[in-house]
Amino acid sequence: MNVGLLPALGSGLGDLAATGQVARLVDGYFQPYTRAFERVYYVSYLPETLARFTADTELVERVTVLAPVRPAWRGRRAVTIPFVHEREVRQCAVLRVFQLTGVIPALLARARFGIPYVTTYGFSYGRLSRPGPTRILKSALERVGLRRAAAVIATTETLRTRAAALGARAHLVPNGVDTERFAPPREPRIVARERRVLYVGRLSPEKNISAVIAALGHLRGSLAARLVVAGDGPLRERLVAEARDAGVTLELLGVVPQPALPDVYRSADAFVLASFTEGHPKALVEAMAAGLPCVVSDCEGNRSLVTNGVTGLVFEAHRPDELADQLRRVLTDADLAGALGHAARTTAVEHYDLGTMVAREIALLRSVAGMSPARAVSR
Repeated sequence: MNVGLLPALGSGLGDLAATGQVARLVDGYFQPYTRAFERVYYVSYLPETLARFTADTELVERVTVLAPVRPAWRGRRAVTIPFVHEREVRQCAVLRVFQLTGVIPALLARARFGIPYVTTYGFSYGRLSRPGPTRILKSALERVGLRRAAAVIATTETLRTRAAALGARAHLVPNGVDTERFAPPREPRIVARERRVLYVGRLSPEKNISAVIAALGHLRGSLAARLVVAGDGPLRERLVAEARDAGVTLELLGVVPQPALPDVYRSADAFVLASFTEGHPKALVEAMAAGLPCVVSDCEGNRSLVTNGVTGLVFEAHRPDELADQLRRVLTDADLAGALGHAARTTAVEHYDLGTMVAREIALLRSVAGMSPARAVSR
């Protein structure tokens, strides 16, 4: 049987490459999917080919990227996918939607051809998006997309409960990471006088990175620490100015490709995630798998991963002084940092291993496809 993969609205392999995440999709998903299905179709919103992103000839042979000939408005592309690629879409026994915003083509394929779809529910758009027309549209799409899905992959128990309340057939399958690749250093790291506090992710307002800079500014007189940032975004220049004004050393690594990220985690003394909102943050799972002591804000997505005082430390997102106190604890108490890091690593390995999570979702997809009407499969 064949499977179709649908990314977030407007996205594609090029977008993932720009954020350093394309290797996660190629290695973590395409590889096991090609072992489980006869053919994999990846529907992109960008003019691109898989050969640009991998040298694996078998993958290039087994995964077909359905891409537009030229750039197109994402809304128009979304509604035309089942028509432009009708032959390939009709060959799919099931469609896998990676983010709920990408569900529009799946809804149309379901209506036209009766093809079931399974979507990820990793973020409550109706509750957490900014107020306005976009939030209203996302809320409506969320309700319709969840209700009409053959199954929903919820990344947290809270999201699973919320989806079930809307009538969805929701299954808990958290985000996972490659826990062999993201692992602590083999030898104990030599702690330098200047501690390295790491953030990995987009430089955008909801990530609350200004609070991290303010917290390190509080510590400046008593503890030497620098903020290391792996990622990029619209706030880059503003954060540079804030760090300069606060007397905080800011090391900007830019976007780091997924294969190089494990070494970045291993070079750090602590990981911080100060976001106002999170779904089920993969960067936090990566940091936990790497055995880093994690200091995170008290928001829904972070709470789904971190138990305060056991697998990390939690602070109020609007309290940089509280963040400073928690950072001081993990940066000056080696025993505490070691205990938190060890417990975080154990939790990641036991509950968030990528291979295990992908195997669970493939089993769900095959189950959904088996319940759908028989379809002709073209090799």
